[in-house]
Amino acid sequence: MSKIAVLNEFSIEAIKDAIQKLDAFDNLKVNGLYAGQLNELEAIDPVLYARVAENIKADKWIPFAGAWTKSDELSEIGLIKSCLYSARYFLDRFGKKYRVFHGVKLYNDLFPQIVYSSLFDAAVLDSENESKWLHGADGFRTLVMHTDTDDVTDMDDDFIKENEFISYEELADSFFESHLELETVFLPSKTVKAENIEKNLIDAEKYSAVNGEDKTAEIKEAWISHFNGDDESAKKIAENITGSNAPDESGFKLSGSIELAEIKLAEDGSGDTILRVAQTDGKENSSYIMCDRLNAAFRFEIMPYEIQTFRIGADGRVQEIYICE
Repeated sequence: MSKIAVLNEFSIEAIKDAIQKLDAFDNLKVNGLYAGQLNELEAIDPVLYARVAENIKADKWIPFAGAWTKSDELSEIGLIKSCLYSARYFLDRFGKKYRVFHGVKLYNDLFPQIVYSSLFDAAVLDSENESKWLHGADGFRTLVMHTDTDDVTDMDDDFIKENEFISYEELADSFFESHLELETVFLPSKTVKAENIEKNLIDAEKYSAVNGEDKTAEIKEAWISHFNGDDESAKKIAENITGSNAPDESGFKLSGSIELAEIKLAEDGSGDTILRVAQTDGKENSSYIMCDRLNAAFRFEIMPYEIQTFRIGADGRVQEIYICE
């Protein structure tokens, strides 16, 4: 049986030990480190970061994809943003797209949709001790995988020599082939409501987009500061963008039981506007959005509590896109 080797400790010594073992054994693969931790490692030890990066590109080190950092305190929108910046980090730095979300135990009914719409196929959640399907009110479900793991720092040479190792990415294939009859857990309904610092950050994005100001870089810095626990810096950036002003959403006319969860400019610098809408009353319905400023008007079907994301181009053309734009 193939083994899953993980690095759970974020320390220079533990990372160096894992690199030494990867150098010594061709059969070893290591799963570990979130995007935020890799970003921090690059700042404090660029040489060691370069060694980890070499192994990531060679598919011998597989990072923990999913959220920017390990956290269970994010709202639905905060988790979406965290997945966005994490996915972009791995794609920009290593040219990698990962299929398995790695994170903490999350029980709200939008989690399966966020996992699926962030282009992940399955999830590994800390504190979960069995495999199951998580099913949300919007009809999405995601596979949660559980398997025994071995910490790479505790492995001796004989153990590594005697075993074969696979990544969580490779494990997903075998799970989909043999675990389709798992128990399905239906998650409690929950609405999309960001509060406190996350509301400030979302308001700053809306204000920037509505006023045609490209503050994409500043807002990304603010979100990542929040994910890294520096809410004071995040709030300061948000306040510098909005001042004492609230975003003006009067130019957006909505019909149906939906709300504007997020308005932002596209991260790719195209100038396109991204709208994220959330269904609010738990009923499937036909909804409509019109915005004169963007020269756009469109109708769509939305499931109970579903989040849908749309890209509106300068010509008014509308395209539905994945959550993790």
